[in-house]
Amino acid sequence: MGLDAVVYRDKAHLELGADEEAAIVAPETGEVYFESDALARKYSEQGRAVARRISNIAAISELREEVSRLIGSSSFTITKILYSGSHCEDTIALESLPALSAELAQLRGTAKQSAELHQFVDSFEELVRAAKAERNPIVFV
Repeated sequence: MGLDAVVYRDKAHLELGADEEAAIVAPETGEVYFESDALARKYSEQGRAVARRISNIAAISELREEVSRLIGSSSFTITKILYSGSHCEDTIALESLPALSAELAQLRGTAKQSAELHQFVDSFEELVRAAKAERNPIVFV
């Protein structure tokens, strides 16, 4: 078990052709899905702009301790991301991206950071860029 995050492609960025009418968009996540199994299989590889494995449960705990020490236990990163090693269906809304980006920059600027924290920051910076480009939230899956 662990923590994974994804940003789904905006429907407008998918090449659906005649299948566009059958596409359904989940309002909370922006995920495009189909009721038809055949169409779901056809577009299964196109739906995600970025998907990242954040870490396993034990490593999330270590990241939580490190981030708490560096920027505080009440930070956005702690309260919305690292509070649990296995939360699903939570989202980080577009409106929250500036706060997350500011903390990522603060974390990136710290002199002493573990390789795991460096990878965490890289992953979330990529997720933030994709969320802005796709106009969809970051979703924990």
